[in-house]
Formats: sequence, C-alpha cells, structure tokens
Amino acid sequence: MAHLDVSFFSSALKKNAEITVILPSVSADDYLFIDDHPDYYNPETKFQTLYLLHGSYGDFMDWGLLTSIYRYAQENCVAVVMPSGENSSYLTMRHGEDYLRFISEELPAYCTTLFPLSTKREDTFIAGLSMGGYGAFRAALEHPEKYAAVASLSGNLDKAEQKSIGNHVNKMPLNYRRATMGDDLSIKGTDDDLRVLLKKRIDAGCELPKMYHTIGDEDFLRADGENFLAYAKELGVDIEYHVHPGVHNWIFWDRYIQDVLAWLPLKKDMVK
Repeated sequence: MAHLDVSFFSSALKKNAEITVILPSVSADDYLFIDDHPDYYNPETKFQTLYLLHGSYGDFMDWGLLTSIYRYAQENCVAVVMPSGENSSYLTMRHGEDYLRFISEELPAYCTTLFPLSTKREDTFIAGLSMGGYGAFRAALEHPEKYAAVASLSGNLDKAEQKSIGNHVNKMPLNYRRATMGDDLSIKGTDDDLRVLLKKRIDAGCELPKMYHTIGDEDFLRADGENFLAYAKELGVDIEYHVHPGVHNWIFWDRYIQDVLAWLPLKKDMVK
C-alpha cells in the first residue's frame, strides 16, 4: 500500500487543497508469500477509485487515523482519495469556497491525471460519513454520469429538514452555517436539498448511481435518513438500507465501511 499526502492549488477553492491518496502496491506479504500478485505497476492498467469524505469538524486525515482504511483498500485493490472539506457540507458555499465543484469535478480530474486511476464511471465511487455522507450523495446527484455507486454512513440525507439533528446543528460555527446555507440558514427547495435534486434527475431521465445508506440504531440522524429514504421510495428509487447496532462514532464507521466496500462492484484487481 502506498500512502501519499498531496497539496495542490485548487482553482475551485482559490487556495491550496490537501488530500491523502491510498494506492495498492506490492506489500511484504505479496513479495514473500504470494507468487502471482497483481501487476500493480503495469502502465496500461488503472485502479478503481473510492472518493471518501470526512464528517463535520474533520479533515483529510480522519479516515486514515481512525479506521483501518489503508488495510481495507489494499485487500480490495481499490484506490482511495480522501480530501479535506472543512465544515462546508461539500457544497458551493453561499459565502465561501466552491467545494461541490472541487469534489465532483476538479478533484477527479486532478487525481486521474496524476495517479493511475480509471476514468470510467463503472470504476468510480464516492462515500462519506455524517456530513460526508450527505456530501457524497450531493456530489453523486450533481454528476450522476461520473459515479457508479454512492454510499452514506450515518449521513444527514434529509439535511433540508433536519428534524432529528436538533441542537447538534447549532454547534456548527455560525460562519459555516451561513456560508453553506445562506443568511436564512435554509437549503430547502434548492439543489442542495437532496429531495429536490433527486426528483430533478429522475424527471430528466438520468441514470442514477447505485445508492447505499447505513446507520446505527441509536444514531441521532436515523430518523432524518429514513425520511429521505421514504421519499426516494415514493419516487421509485431503490436505496439499499441497513441499520446496525451503534451510534454516531468511529467504532461504527470502521466496522461498516467494510460492508460498503463489500457492496461496491469492486473487481479486486487492476482494470483496463
């Protein structure tokens, strides 16, 4: 497994962006115990890629520090790209940076140019936890032609309503709440409302990515997620949904990112 920390200037953000990239590579176990390991360094083949988003108050290091994503990526022969999104909800902020364009357009263009990553839709996935679960769905519905699958772990998918989140939203610094949601602190009726955007894509006849949502049975965001899932079902959209014992924490996310990887259509090998 190769681990790369990268800083580059982002035109979408108008500042330097920081990302961590995991690339499967020859390990000591491959070298010593496996004769027929993948040809990682064949320039004609590429990796499938998972863009993996952190939650509120986090950054590009969270997944690597608090889960075993490095090992999971190596075992599944999938590249993982982990960007920083600050507290932006991965949106085009009303009074701030354009994180939506950064995540869904600039970042994939940069990474597929610099690293051996497939550019095919069938090989490109996005997922995230909490704020990142919402951000993954927002990016995937912004550009459904780019992603074969999207997954949310404990994501606030009904962010426009936020009936369950209660005082938790008030802990977000006011400058970020205003930057992402406007002075009225609302995204209802806009494309940042996943209900609105999902219906737009259906009405336009778009091919949607496969969708997945998992959450703990005691997670404070459970009801919001289920409200969105019920709305999606009314529109005829099938979102795979799993509830497991747990709360809104890294114990849950480390365990169930493994299920997300098992659900993704991974080939567990290099792809042409």
